[in-house]
Amino acid sequence: MVEKFVFVLCVLSLVFTSGSLVRADEAEDQLVEQGIAFYDDEEFAKAKAILLPLAEAGHAKAMNLIGRMHDGTMVFPNDAKVECDWYEKSAKADYASAMNNLSICYEKGLGRPRNIELMLNWRKQSAIKGSKLGMINLARVDGKFGKDYRYWMNQAVQHGSIYAKVSLNLRGYEQDVPDLKIQDTLCVYIRILIFDGSFLVCD
Repeated sequence: MVEKFVFVLCVLSLVFTSGSLVRADEAEDQLVEQGIAFYDDEEFAKAKAILLPLAEAGHAKAMNLIGRMHDGTMVFPNDAKVECDWYEKSAKADYASAMNNLSICYEKGLGRPRNIELMLNWRKQSAIKGSKLGMINLARVDGKFGKDYRYWMNQAVQHGSIYAKVSLNLRGYEQDVPDLKIQDTLCVYIRILIFDGSFLVCD
């Protein structure tokens, strides 16, 4: 009887937010965003407390974040295999960012055997599903900066990537990015190329 009461309270806590009724999956999404905010603020213990139960319950975005937290956050042991296991679970749940992360596991041979075919498969799926990082990383596979590079960088531009705009301009495709601003170029040079920031930091 007590267990049923506790279960009902847990369900009610998920479906009621600020006095309004929301669907349980919307409540889970809100919790994930709260966990991400803690992650971004480097409050990793708080992020783990929110995200791990959701990941274990199969929330795709939470699974991806738990994977990332197995590298350098101190709340989990650094373990490339476990990290990539979480990415794979999330990718198989159709989460585009996890597909890109899993592709990196196969590209670098960390947590997975190095496998270029699987890397390209997951990376392409990620890009097709709208991941900017997937598009940029797929473009970078084209070492000759030819049509594949141009196609995927243009896809990334259409999804709002400043890095892709600057990259196209640097590779001689100025006609693809006529609206490139000087502040965008400076951001990419300073925050990404010099300080080794994320490809998304200027977006």
